Amino acid sequence: MKTIIQIQDRIEEPLVADWERLARQTQASPFLWPEWISAGWNAFGAGQLWIITAYENGRLTGVLPLRRSHGALSSATNLETPLFGFLATSELVVKQLSHALFSEKPRRVDLSYFYPTDAEVSLAHAAADAAGYRTYADSVQAAPYITIDRAWDEYESGLRRKFRSELRRRRRRLEEEGRVTLEVSDGTERLDKLLEEGFRVEGAGWKGDYGTSINSHPATHRFYTDAAHWAAERGWLRLAFLRLNGRALAFDYCLEYNGTHYLLKTGYDPVYRKLGVGMIIRYLMLARAFSEGLATYDFLGMRADYEWKREWTDRQQERLFLRMFASTVLGSLDQAVSVSGQAALERAKRLARSPIFGERGYRRLRRCHAAVRARLSR
Repeated sequence: MKTIIQIQDRIEEPLVADWERLARQTQASPFLWPEWISAGWNAFGAGQLWIITAYENGRLTGVLPLRRSHGALSSATNLETPLFGFLATSELVVKQLSHALFSEKPRRVDLSYFYPTDAEVSLAHAAADAAGYRTYADSVQAAPYITIDRAWDEYESGLRRKFRSELRRRRRRLEEEGRVTLEVSDGTERLDKLLEEGFRVEGAGWKGDYGTSINSHPATHRFYTDAAHWAAERGWLRLAFLRLNGRALAFDYCLEYNGTHYLLKTGYDPVYRKLGVGMIIRYLMLARAFSEGLATYDFLGMRADYEWKREWTDRQQERLFLRMFASTVLGSLDQAVSVSGQAALERAKRLARSPIFGERGYRRLRRCHAAVRARLSR
C-alpha cells in the first residue's frame, strides 16, 4: 500500500472533511480536530501553516499541523491548547509523519503537550536521531484528572474531612444569601450572551488585573468565541454558571466529548470569594460528571495551577515538550539559547515556590515564565 506525504498550508475543504473523518475514526480529543486548530491559527497564527498529511490510496491516514517560521517547525498550538499529538490510524503512519518532519532539514523542531506514554514520542525521537538531530524532552504540564470509576458518595468520602466540612459551611452561608443554582448550557441558545456573561465573570478577579483573562486580549477572546461556536454545533460545549438569585458568581468554560469532561477556563466574582464560590461550583460540577456517567474529569491546566486542584485529586498526567535541534551552526545556536533559557526557567520556578513570594508575586512570575517559554518556542 503506497503512502503519499503532502504539505498543505490551509485548513479548508476537502481537507477538513477528511480530517474530521480521521478524528472521529481515531476518537481523537477535541484539540486535534481541524476546527480547534483553525480557531487557534486564526486567532494566534504567525508564520506559515505547515500541515503534514499522509494518504494511502487517496484516503487521509495522518495529520500533523505545524507552524513554520524562520526555518523552524513547531506545533500549531500555544498555551491555550492543552493537548497535541499526531493524528494517525497506526504507528506506521506516525513513523511516516515523523520522518517527514525532517525531510526539509529545519534548523529545529518543537513539539509540545504530548502524553509521555504515547508511542509517538518515541517514534518522533527515533526519527530525529535518524536525521542527526539532538533531542531534549521536558515535562511542561501536569494535568490533574479524576477517573470516574466509583460511586459519588465513595469519591466524596475520600476528600479531606476538614475540606468537606469547610465546603459544607461555605455552601450553607451562600444559601443563606438566597437561591443558589447551577446552570449548565450546551450553547444551543443565547450562546453569545452566555459567553459575554461568562467571560466577564472569568476576568473579574486577578486574571483581569494581570492580563491573563479571556477578555484581556482580542485574540484570546476571538479564539474562545470561535471555539465555543464550533463546539456548540458538535454538542460538546458546556458553559456552567453558579448563580445566586440569578446572578452569576462563578463560571466554567468546558468541553465534553467521548466520556471526558475538559475544564478549560474557570473564574469567579472576587466579591464572593469568602463564600467559597470557586469550591462550590467545582463540587457541583464534579457531582454532575459522576451523575452523567462520564469516564474522566480532566482539570487540564499548568502545573502552577495545581494547588487548588490537589484538594480534588492526587492524580495527574504529565505533558512533554520535545525540542529537536539540527547538527548545523543555526541548530547549535538555537540549542544553546534554548537550553540556557530552560535552565533559567527552572530556577525561576524554584524561586516561585519560595515562601518569600506572596500570591501576587507568584502569579506575576508565572506570567513571566509563560512569556519566556513562548519566546523559546518560536
